[in-house]
Amino acid sequence: MIIWSRWGFLSLLAIGLGVGTAFGLDALTGAQLEGATIGAVIFLFAGIFNLALAYLVYPRLDKPRPVTYTQSLPEPITHANGVVQTHQVLPALDADGKQVWARPTSTLFFVPARLVWVLCLLAALVLGVIGLLG
Repeated sequence: MIIWSRWGFLSLLAIGLGVGTAFGLDALTGAQLEGATIGAVIFLFAGIFNLALAYLVYPRLDKPRPVTYTQSLPEPITHANGVVQTHQVLPALDADGKQVWARPTSTLFFVPARLVWVLCLLAALVLGVIGLLG
């Protein structure tokens, strides 16, 4: 089962980095966080790392790209350097004659990867409230 598409696995790695950071800081500070409180800290760091991915990395990796197609030439063309060209790459056009663009989207569990940080911070908020009340 594939749980991500394109670069969505980076969000999963950022969550793992949040786990490592939370347990590392817990060990360094000696805070002895338990239960929902450590869960809130884990998701807080995971949300911060995913926020950085959403604004710094994913816009470059998931940028729109022009759609093209390959068309056979009626007769092969021989260039001056001896290369024989049998196909040409043309831009795909819509009915109005405009260039068609594809906008790829990275996902994690069918959630766009650029929005995973919101889910992580919501989980941190819920767990933080549970930790304060419990």
